[in-house]
Amino acid sequence: MSAERLQQLRVMLKEEPNDAFVRYAIALELKREGRMEEATRDLEALLKDDPKYIACYYQLSIILADLGRLPEAIHVCEAGSLQCLTTGDRKARSELLELKKALLGEE
Repeated sequence: MSAERLQQLRVMLKEEPNDAFVRYAIALELKREGRMEEATRDLEALLKDDPKYIACYYQLSIILADLGRLPEAIHVCEAGSLQCLTTGDRKARSELLELKKALLGEE
């Protein structure tokens, strides 16, 4: 089912190549399939193109931590929390700061 869903999302992306939500959904499907490096690349590319796509920061941090890339995961939390200041997303900022604390073992 997941491969079918991924294929559907890729078709949608061909129709709307700049659709950030579809790009994000593809990365989450890749994550679900265990294709973490691909998911990481897709999320990093999306953030490069659209740094205000706040949801990417949390997911990218989780994936990087799962891959054992803890310093990068923490950096992404920090970058995302700063971006939240510009977008005014207090809830996401709080979640990213909590994730950072957890990654640092400061729970």
